[in-house]
Amino acid sequence: MAEMTFEETLERINSEGNFRASVLASSDGLPIAAAASPYDPELTAAMVGLLRSVAQQTRTQVGMAQLDEVSLRATDRLRLICRCFQMDGEDFILAVLVPREQRYYRKTTNWALRELTSTWRSITGNQLR
Repeated sequence: MAEMTFEETLERINSEGNFRASVLASSDGLPIAAAASPYDPELTAAMVGLLRSVAQQTRTQVGMAQLDEVSLRATDRLRLICRCFQMDGEDFILAVLVPREQRYYRKTTNWALRELTSTWRSITGNQLR
């Protein structure tokens, strides 16, 4: 079976997870890939990079373990979920916008993290991790 592209993976999780948007970003907020949505992927990537940075500083001050997820929930129950993960030692963020009527997202984002990592390995030729 052929590897999915980053964009195909993001499109699939938007469809299956009923997400409004999804973006793959570097830890410093640069967009790697995005699914089509009404949101600006460059601005979204920059914002989740900033959010991750603040969360990392907080994590360090509080003495928490490595970040797995950072989330924001609005009063209308719309959620921005940022899944922090590594590929070949580099930090990345998968950000999804989860609508209020959607209760579950972890199974879909877990699948996406595995698929994104597989695609990364295919692109870089690194099969070690």
